[in-house]
Amino acid sequence: MKAALPIGRTGSVWTLLSAVLVTMSVACTSSSDSDGGESASSCAYRAEYQNRTYSGAEVRGFTLGNKLGAATLPPCDDTPSDDSDGQATPTSTTAYAIEGVDPSIAIGLEQASDDVIFVNVDSDTKLPEIKKMIQGS
Repeated sequence: MKAALPIGRTGSVWTLLSAVLVTMSVACTSSSDSDGGESASSCAYRAEYQNRTYSGAEVRGFTLGNKLGAATLPPCDDTPSDDSDGQATPTSTTAYAIEGVDPSIAIGLEQASDDVIFVNVDSDTKLPEIKKMIQGS
């Protein structure tokens, strides 16, 4: 013989179960950018060059130009349980101009993959405009 549960209690159980399932499914999904790429780690892909901060963005079909100088990848401790006590160090790399784009807007980095540029976070120039600059060069 089955035990009968009051209707109000059953509704509460289903509401709680739904909330738990939604929370778990959101927590288990990975975020992706508008170009369909998956985000890799919790640290932003950033670089510092000439007192400006640049953020990585995926762009195809650009050509690196002249060597500009030293850039820095800020420290990142995205694995807090690795026993490093948060002691990550900055990494030096070389910044390059991107043909058709002013370096105050975007740069390329020696250690970046072939389809990543770094866009000045304080620039008013947005990624679609930068892509047009690259195509026009």
